[in-house]
Amino acid sequence: MKGWKRFIGIVLGASITACCFAGCGSDGAVQKEPPVLESDQTADGASGEAQKGPSILESDQTADGASGADGQEGKHEPIVVNCFNQLIKEDFINAFQQVYPQVNLQMQKYSGMNGTGYALHSLEHGDIPDIYVSTQNFSKESQEKYLLDLSNQDFVNNYTNALLDSMDVNGSIYMLPSGYQLVGIYYNKTIIEEHHWEVPSSFRELKALSKKIEDAGYQTLGHKMDLDGYPFNYFFNISNTAYLGMPQGMEWKEQFPKGEAKAAGNDGLKKAAEYFKKWVDAGYITSKNMDTEEFYNGGSVFFLCLGLSDYTYTTKEGKEYTFGIMPWLSEDGTDNMLTRNVSMYVGISKSLAEEGNEQKLEDALHFLDFCSTVEGQNALMKGNHNYMLSLNEAKISDGSPYQEIEELIYEGKTVPLLYVGWEQLIIPAAQDIKQLIEKKIDVDGLIEALDDTNDGILCGASEDVFASVQERLTWEQTAQLVAAAQGEAVGADCAIVSLNAMHGTADSNDQGVAWYLYEGDVNTDVINVIRPRSATVSVLEMTGRDIKDMRDAGLDLHGNGDPYTYVLMTKGGKKLEDTKTYKLAVATGDMTEEARARAQETEVSPQAAIRDYMKKLGTVTAGAASNWQP
Repeated sequence: MKGWKRFIGIVLGASITACCFAGCGSDGAVQKEPPVLESDQTADGASGEAQKGPSILESDQTADGASGADGQEGKHEPIVVNCFNQLIKEDFINAFQQVYPQVNLQMQKYSGMNGTGYALHSLEHGDIPDIYVSTQNFSKESQEKYLLDLSNQDFVNNYTNALLDSMDVNGSIYMLPSGYQLVGIYYNKTIIEEHHWEVPSSFRELKALSKKIEDAGYQTLGHKMDLDGYPFNYFFNISNTAYLGMPQGMEWKEQFPKGEAKAAGNDGLKKAAEYFKKWVDAGYITSKNMDTEEFYNGGSVFFLCLGLSDYTYTTKEGKEYTFGIMPWLSEDGTDNMLTRNVSMYVGISKSLAEEGNEQKLEDALHFLDFCSTVEGQNALMKGNHNYMLSLNEAKISDGSPYQEIEELIYEGKTVPLLYVGWEQLIIPAAQDIKQLIEKKIDVDGLIEALDDTNDGILCGASEDVFASVQERLTWEQTAQLVAAAQGEAVGADCAIVSLNAMHGTADSNDQGVAWYLYEGDVNTDVINVIRPRSATVSVLEMTGRDIKDMRDAGLDLHGNGDPYTYVLMTKGGKKLEDTKTYKLAVATGDMTEEARARAQETEVSPQAAIRDYMKKLGTVTAGAASNWQP
C-alpha cells in the first residue's frame, strides 16, 4: 500500500456535471463495431480487436483486427482507449509515444450528443475498452466491479490529497483525475474597473452594487439557461455556500438519491433553499437565457455558466473586454465556495489483470503513469489555459484567471460539481427548481417536490422513464429503432439514419446514431446517448430507386469519398418500387447539403421522436419495431 492511503480524509462526495445537462437495408448490411482507430493509422484502415458487445468494424476487416498494427515491427498488441469530446488529443498521443514508442494505442471514439451518458452507461454495463476515460467519477459499485485498483501504484502519490480523497472507493483508487476547471461567478473586469467599482465578496455586497450597476445602464447578472440542467447546477452551487458544501450537506447529497435521507425536515437544506430564493427574488436568477456571446459583448456585469473558454474578448466595434472569476457568494462572504470540474478521469479495465494480458497491462500502466506527470497533463490540457493540473507540483501560472482566487484554492474552498449518484435525478430535480425560479412554488413546495421526485425514481415511477430495454441491442438494431421513430413521428413511408463512426485520424460522423442501447430503462439521458445530433427531422420526397441509391452510397458527410453506413427502414416492410415517389424521414443534419436543400424541415426533433416511439413500445427488444422493417 503506497503513501496515499495514509492521507485519506473525508470523502468529498459526488463529482462533476455537464448538464444540463440504424443501418442499411437487409440486403448485405454489415454488422458494425465501436469505431476503433490507431493513433498513427491513415484513413483507409481502422483496426481493432473484437470488443465486448456490439462492434463496429470496417467492412473489409475481420473481427480479430486483420488490418491492424499488430504486425508492425516493435509495436505491441494494441490497447484500446475510449475517446469522446476530444478528451484525448493528438498532442497527447504524440507526446506519449515519444516516451513509449512501443505502445500501440487505438482510439474507440464516441461522437454523439451525450459523452457523459455514454461513459456512464458503458461502465455500468462493463462494456469498456482496455483504458476507460470518463468526464465523471462514476458509480463506485461499477468501478469496483470493472476497473483495476490503482492504489498501490507509485504514480498515485503524484496527485493532490484533496482530489485523491474524492476518488476513494472503500480504500481503493480506480480512476485518476487529469486537470480540473474551477467554476464560479464570472464578471466583466473592464466594466468594473471603468466605473471604479469593487468586486463584491458577499451576496450583500452584490446587492448593494447592483443599484449602481443598473443606474449605469447595465444588467447586474445574466446566466445560461438553455439546457435542462442549469437550474440544478445554480441551485446546488449557490447552496454549497449555505449548507450543502459543509460536511453535513455533503453527507446529505450522498444519501438523498439512495433514499437514505429526505429533503423534508432538513433544516440546513431549507436554509440553503431560502438563500437561493433570495437570488431569485433579487431578479438575478430567472428562466431567461443569456448566451455567452451576449455576456462577452457587455450584456451583463456578472454571469453564471459552467465555464468560460476565453477571458478576453473584442467586440465587432473594437471594444476590448477582460473577464474574471470570483467564488459563489455566501450571504456574508464567510463561506464563499468554488466548484471544481475535473476534465477527465482515467482507469484500467480489470480484464487486463487476467492471465495472458501481461504486456497490455504493462502498457496501460505506462499510459496512466504518463497521465500522472506534468508533461502528460500539460499535453492533455494543451491549448486550454483555464485548467489546473491535478498534481502536487502544479502551480498557478502567471496570467491564469485563477490567480485572483488563489487564496481560496489553497484554503480548500472547492467542492465537486454535483453529478455522480444524481444521474437520474438531475433533470427531474432541475424541473422542480425551475418551478421555484418561475415563482410557481415556494421553498416548502420545492422541498416537497424534491422528495416526491426522488421517491418516484426510487420506486420506478419517474416520468423521465419512457420504456424498458429487455436485451442489449446491436448498433444496427438501435439504428433501426431510431429510423422507425423518426419515420413514425413525421408520417413518412420510410426513414434512413447513418451510423456514427471514426474514419481516419480525425474525421468522424457526429450526425447519425451514436451508440447502442443497453438493457435497462430508457430515459432522456439514454436517448441523448444514441440520438442524431440535429434539432429537427426533415422529409425528402424521392423515388424508390433514388432512396435505395442513397442508402447504398452512404453518407459522404465530409465530401471526401469515405461515406458512413446508412440504415433504411420502410413502414410495413414495403418494398420500394423504383419509379414510385415516397416520403423519406431523415434527421436534418444526417444528409448531404444537396439533399438538405431539397428537404422539407419539420418541427419534430429526433429526441421527441425517439421518446414518443419508446413510450408507444413500452418494452423494447430487437424486433420491437415490427411495423417498420429493413
